[in-house]
Amino acid sequence: MGPAPTDDSPVEDGATADERVPFLQVGGTVPLSMDGDPDDGPDRDADGDSDRNVDGVATAAGLETDLYELVVEAYLAHPSVVLCPTLDAVSESTLKPRSQTTYRGRETLFFTASNVDYRGLETALVEDSTVRDPTLVGVESNYRMYRVGLSESAKWPTELPEALGASVMTAESNSSGWLVRMRLPDREALATLSGRCRENDVDFRVRQLYTTDTEEERGQRTRYGVTDDQERLLRAAYEIGYYDVPRRSSQNELAERFDVSPSAVSQQLRRGTGALVGSTLVTPTFENEF
Repeated sequence: MGPAPTDDSPVEDGATADERVPFLQVGGTVPLSMDGDPDDGPDRDADGDSDRNVDGVATAAGLETDLYELVVEAYLAHPSVVLCPTLDAVSESTLKPRSQTTYRGRETLFFTASNVDYRGLETALVEDSTVRDPTLVGVESNYRMYRVGLSESAKWPTELPEALGASVMTAESNSSGWLVRMRLPDREALATLSGRCRENDVDFRVRQLYTTDTEEERGQRTRYGVTDDQERLLRAAYEIGYYDVPRRSSQNELAERFDVSPSAVSQQLRRGTGALVGSTLVTPTFENEF
């Protein structure tokens, strides 16, 4: 997968689908030290060949590699998707699948429900056309557990993603549908999934999107998708008046404070600000893009 497009990269004719969709920009993970260009190619040995390691992970000879580098959180909903009619009736509830099995010859789902009027939820379950024989099987102080059999026409919320090779990690209720967290190989796979959902009239909205991180980068990542270094720089910029009108400080002052070049400060400010906007203001509009 090539590097994500930046605001300095013009989109040329014939660009790939991910290059044409600016909101798919992945949050920056470049350390403030800027010791290396994040877009540099793979390290090469003395013979000019690429290292056999994949992202620093040694692999056994003969092992195929197909890294799932994209983590996607997406909303899915359709009247035939299991429990969507119930979720539509009690949209403030929190439903979490716990296990799937076969019970009395029928596909069966166990799930917990919380933050809900249980009487309203249970009434909706009885009327839900995607499930059969809804049964209360457990009562705790802050949630209840239910068992439902799937009707013959019902679809799992993970069915389409998994059919296209996605590795689904979690699924839980979100408004009148399901929020599914999954891994995909690349943005092309995401575009294929989005298109397949449209073909089947499935409401599909990307809520969050980012690449898998190295252990070092994962340790740096903090709230709202910014790294520790980006957070320090953004906080310092705010404190010394860089965002004031009129501005009371400059990128040169920030560069001196952090002992880096002004261009490094400029890049980090853009990346950090982009991560903040993408995680707060832009995320709700994803539904209009996919």
